[in-house]
Amino acid sequence: MNARSRYAWAYFMIAPTLIGTLVFWGWPVVQSILLGFQQSENFGLVNRWVGFDNYAKLFRDEEFWQNLRNTLYYVALFVPVTLVLSTIFAVLLNTKIKGLSVYRVIFFLPQVTMPAAAAMVWVVLFAQDFGLINHILGTRMAWLSNPNYAMFVLVIVGVWGAIGMNMLLILAGLQGIPKSLYEAADIDGAKRFNKFRYITIPMLTPTLFFTSIILLIGATQIFDSIYLIIGKTNVALPAVRSLVYAYYQNSFVYFNPNYGAAIINVLLVINLVLTGIQFAFQKKWVVYD
Repeated sequence: MNARSRYAWAYFMIAPTLIGTLVFWGWPVVQSILLGFQQSENFGLVNRWVGFDNYAKLFRDEEFWQNLRNTLYYVALFVPVTLVLSTIFAVLLNTKIKGLSVYRVIFFLPQVTMPAAAAMVWVVLFAQDFGLINHILGTRMAWLSNPNYAMFVLVIVGVWGAIGMNMLLILAGLQGIPKSLYEAADIDGAKRFNKFRYITIPMLTPTLFFTSIILLIGATQIFDSIYLIIGKTNVALPAVRSLVYAYYQNSFVYFNPNYGAAIINVLLVINLVLTGIQFAFQKKWVVYD
């Protein structure tokens, strides 16, 4: 088989994934960008080019800025907590303990649990009158309807659902660290904490960097837990409503897809900027050697 045949066979094998990505990801992105600069009429049959009118309206909307603050606040709480806990559990599960496979399955269970079913369980746990959380604490706090507490509930639910997958990613990174480094440290008489600080963490930084990017992008797209746990009639909704939830409201509830597209396009730019910042600062803390 010559080189051209090998390349043709390789392109044939990746064609389904490539076509699926272009159809279900690439084309919707193009449509969203175009809709943000248009005004649709007659149920989308007629689209007028209005330039930056949707964005001018967006930046004058105080609700948009509140939704942006809510999204960034959730990211600021969710990402570091998930990253730290995932790392801790990965380190613990990387040791030789009994029932290791069982613990890994338990931590991964949230990833394969239906979001709607899990959300109903959390609603019951945080219920004001009969919730288990209030029963344990001996309180009657309105966790889900109080604007001061609703965001923390979403962070708890988000961390619970994200730890399993990110723990496995970090665990894979841990298992890729050469054992010879720890053996050399043992010969030098290094303590466990020093090995963790000077060997584990530096060698794990590429995995942590990748995981942090995935977590950040996922956190900015929070929607399902707001929709399922907080609900559209909850008085605490304005305090937790994210940009993606605002996109859903404007596009599918208020039937204004152009304004919704402007919101999601701004979120796309925000994700690009935040990811770019992460890549710009990776040289200061990520170790590839």
